[in-house]
Amino acid sequence: MDIKPGHERVQCCIVGAGPAGLVLGLLLARQGVSVKVLELHPDLARDFRGDTVHASTLEMLDQIGLAEGALELPHSKIQQMSINTPDKVINLVNFKRLKTKYPYITMMPQEHFLNYLLECAQGFDCFEILFSTAVTSLLRDEQNRIVGVEGKRDGNPMRMESDLVVACDGRFSTLRRLTGFKAESQSQPIDIAWLRFPRLATEEDDQAGFYVADGNLCIVLNRIDVWQVAFVHAKGDFKQLREKGIEHFRQGLRQTIPWLQDRVDTITDFSDLHILNVRADMLDTWYLNGLLLIGDSAHAMSPVGGIGINFAIADAIETANILSEPLLAGACTSMYLAEVQNRRFKATKTVQGIQTRILNQITSRAFANKEFDLPWLVRVLLKTPFLRDIPARLMAFGPYQAKIHKP
Repeated sequence: MDIKPGHERVQCCIVGAGPAGLVLGLLLARQGVSVKVLELHPDLARDFRGDTVHASTLEMLDQIGLAEGALELPHSKIQQMSINTPDKVINLVNFKRLKTKYPYITMMPQEHFLNYLLECAQGFDCFEILFSTAVTSLLRDEQNRIVGVEGKRDGNPMRMESDLVVACDGRFSTLRRLTGFKAESQSQPIDIAWLRFPRLATEEDDQAGFYVADGNLCIVLNRIDVWQVAFVHAKGDFKQLREKGIEHFRQGLRQTIPWLQDRVDTITDFSDLHILNVRADMLDTWYLNGLLLIGDSAHAMSPVGGIGINFAIADAIETANILSEPLLAGACTSMYLAEVQNRRFKATKTVQGIQTRILNQITSRAFANKEFDLPWLVRVLLKTPFLRDIPARLMAFGPYQAKIHKP
């Protein structure tokens, strides 16, 4: 194909510099594939993005010698998760018993993690990132194959021609919208109000977890020097919370997480909250001729278990495994794109179903404002030695662990 002056060409154009986009760019560049990543924002600074890096991701980084560098970044560790009620503590998962070098969830600010991945990728001459670049349309040839993208970079027209376009631009994917793909929604019964409180030096990591009291459900996460709290409420109920006033909201927090009550008054207004409309969905088809969607672009995950980042990265690993050689040979047909979906679809669908069931069970019991307990079958599972680590392993690795074929 002839390239006009001012146009650019690359073997793989990745749209979106999130975890999936940067891991894919890094792994392809390691194999010699020319990659350009197009990122809408001027940098990688984000707030209230997922910070949970699981053992599966750390083991992937370890395969290519990057895990130790990642663990030098500021982070905290979660080794177990519990449900705390006014009457008891219910132990849910214990990662310490898993057979892995990394028996924990790492809470690592995503900005730091993404910049680390970017620095590693930029060590390869065939990798480049373009910030402040908005994609507005897909390029197609005479056979209707997608052969690149158009848009604007720093307000100027941009045209990127490529052998393959990969959409890694998240749950509100522009490329998904441009294709006209419709996702199958998995109804989620909740929304989340995120907020933060200072962490005292005397407070322990294991104070993170679920907290249930008086019909309220909160999730507390340790983000190094602050506690990040998710106040979970039934979908559509936030308007009623606002109508009851900020003091009613603060009182709910005091009752649910008593050891934070000395900091609750730092919430002065509902503008101090970050409201997340929780959703999960899945595309039936993740590709067109010349285009592949992975990560949240193909399947937005529920926040249950904090596994969204790690599933997106697993998509990127399998994509690189399957597509590196066809891209280098200039023969990346739809057959290979279909293989990426085949490799990832079942595991993703399975985990989304598990997330939905877990969420329904916990929220229905928590919101009922009765003495909280888990279903009897779950209680039996968590007390049986050869079964009790299944939830921890599923969170750490998913039903199928993606590994790099050519580390």
